[in-house]
Amino acid sequence: MIPVIKIVAGVGLIALTFASKPEKSLSNGNSSWQPETKYSGSDSIKQLINTTKATKVVIGKTVKNRTISAYYFPGTSNKNALIIGGVHGSELSAIEVAKSVIDQLNKGEKPYYNVIVLPVLFPDNAAQALAKPEKIGSGENIGRYTHKQAVDPNRQMPTLGTSFERCNGKDHLGRSIEVENQLLLKIIDEFKPDRIVNLHAIRNINNAGFFADPRTDHHGFSLGFDTDSCLAIDMARFVHKQCGNVNGNRLPIRANATYPKDPVAVAAEVKQPRNINGSTLPGRRGQGVSLGSWATTAVNDSVYAERKRKAIRLITVEFPGAKRPVDYKTIELQQQCAKEVRTYASAIVKVFLADNYPEKVDSIQYTSVNKQ
Repeated sequence: MIPVIKIVAGVGLIALTFASKPEKSLSNGNSSWQPETKYSGSDSIKQLINTTKATKVVIGKTVKNRTISAYYFPGTSNKNALIIGGVHGSELSAIEVAKSVIDQLNKGEKPYYNVIVLPVLFPDNAAQALAKPEKIGSGENIGRYTHKQAVDPNRQMPTLGTSFERCNGKDHLGRSIEVENQLLLKIIDEFKPDRIVNLHAIRNINNAGFFADPRTDHHGFSLGFDTDSCLAIDMARFVHKQCGNVNGNRLPIRANATYPKDPVAVAAEVKQPRNINGSTLPGRRGQGVSLGSWATTAVNDSVYAERKRKAIRLITVEFPGAKRPVDYKTIELQQQCAKEVRTYASAIVKVFLADNYPEKVDSIQYTSVNKQ
């Protein structure tokens, strides 16, 4: 029996409620999640991470009344990790990787990190993609955006170095943050992950792989890139050894941990350039601060001390192609994709969630004055 949490939209508290029946899955995977325990009140996350059992987490509903679910797995340490799939609903393979992570965690040993997995952050958008199976993986990108005028879901974060203002729900450019992203930001506020995996899929499979976003202090000065880069490359090597596609990491000759479209990582204490331009879309819909840039920038809120946080280590995963195994026409391609999904998920479980480059508690990430 598995407990279920629900975060009430617009409220800072997290409370657990019971689910009357299992939610319909967007994948062909099996699910055995059932409610077990009930927590409530402002300390519910603290109570949750003290549990010794896997827990299904309901963080809210979409505009179209679909449930947004997550899964919690206790680890062996006091450190937390967050894994996010389905930021872009068109990238169905990334959702499959998230669900494979859940399956492996459910069957395997405890990870080092306490983990919350959000397999489908934007289920309405994923449903759009599933409604037109013949278009999955095509250049039409059906399901990437909530509607034709919507801002890219991965470009709706607050200004770099600032906390999420729940009272107004605006992003860096003053636009309303979609409810799904607001729920994600609340999870980050409450759960305080030390590291994050942001799961995506990429059409150009020559750029597939694992990429680290450089961490900075709240002024944007680099905290160093060595361990972030090493973690991304270790994950890529895990997949490469099993003949998986991590072409974007340029293994084995020239190991690369920087996302192809991002500025290069600079030396420690140097101002780190960020890409806030994104893709070129009408109405600047492709512009804004990404989760990768926002999460990896420390927050030093001078008004609300509780919102102060370290820069979060973040790995962006780009799976090769948006199709799920079932979307391929031949058995050979289906099996190949299924193996790739399992291998990418295993890299997350066995490398990212293991005791590799654990974040230092006493690292200094705040400065009183801006560097020149």
